[in-house]
Amino acid sequence: MYRTLLVVLVTVSLATVYGQLPEIVGEIIPEVKPIGSTGYLNCTVVNQQESQKVCWQKGKMTGIDPFDISEDDRVIVANNIAQGEREDSGQPKYEIIVTTIGLRIRYTLIVRALSDEDSGFYTCYIRQQNQNWQTWPSKLGELMVQVAPVMSTTMESVYERAVGGNITLKCITSGNPTPNITWKREDGSQLPNGNFQSRGADLTLISLTKKDRGNYICVADNSVRPPARFTVEVKIFYSPTCRAVQNTVGQAQNRRFNAKLECIVEGYPAPSMHWEKLQNGERYQISDGDDYSTEKLSSSQNLISDMWYVLTVKNVQANDYTEYYCVATNKYGTNQTTFRLFETMECQGPNCQSIKTGGSQALCACTLTFLSTLISVLVLRFLNY
Repeated sequence: MYRTLLVVLVTVSLATVYGQLPEIVGEIIPEVKPIGSTGYLNCTVVNQQESQKVCWQKGKMTGIDPFDISEDDRVIVANNIAQGEREDSGQPKYEIIVTTIGLRIRYTLIVRALSDEDSGFYTCYIRQQNQNWQTWPSKLGELMVQVAPVMSTTMESVYERAVGGNITLKCITSGNPTPNITWKREDGSQLPNGNFQSRGADLTLISLTKKDRGNYICVADNSVRPPARFTVEVKIFYSPTCRAVQNTVGQAQNRRFNAKLECIVEGYPAPSMHWEKLQNGERYQISDGDDYSTEKLSSSQNLISDMWYVLTVKNVQANDYTEYYCVATNKYGTNQTTFRLFETMECQGPNCQSIKTGGSQALCACTLTFLSTLISVLVLRFLNY
């Protein structure tokens, strides 16, 4: 026993004296490169013996089925071709450059056409025969491949809830470094929480109101251009509302003049809408025909749930002066607003004929004015007598 121990001590002492123990000196400097470029990791070794191999492997050493890339200057990976964006580049994916500097030998691992899968740890180690792998000298290096943010294709783009409900909008991204995520509204207005921006992958909206409907934008940024954006539409179910553009409208009768009643309807799902008229104490539904025409227009606010309806009362007559109703219905309820059409002496609205002031009509108007003035003067003189 003592003899064996003595042999081991002598062997270690001689190796130490003559500098024969292999060693990896210095740290492997981390490499940060954009996707598609080429990365370099340097491993510097001293005292390498002929029977010892300097190897690179992907990942950390575990001793279980290592993914070895190289032995000394020889790449041992099968199909060692760098894949470009569209096709093979014709260059090797991995390459080892060996440089001797005095007693030191530097093994440079070159990784081309970097992709997201190339990002991670790489181990440089010295393989020694007849020794446990856990005793082999090794150093860990890191290759970080910068990847612009990418949005997941599994995200929901439309959320639907009723008024008073809650939802959580989710933004799922990938990229390297890990992207920072920000939520905002597409129209620049405040979020329901009162802020203009919210950081984090999830945006929770509680006690929803119809004002919360609209588009929300998730932006992912990790300083690798371009940032990624994803738009989520929030639809809120609510009962209809009706409002009159002008709830009292006047028009003269029996002169082929029309009257227009305009109603703005909101609601989701989109409500069905109809017009009603009060006649002889009862209401009846109006249909298009000789007396009425109805029209549906897009709202000036350009919202899907906001529509503009117009009822035209044609050739207004005495029996048209009454109340009219704009009625809207969806599965969440019914609402209405009331209009009153009243009589005026003159035509009302933009389509009324204006008095012309030129030509024979102007001469006629001047003549009538002169005769009216002359008659007034004669009457006054007669009264004075």
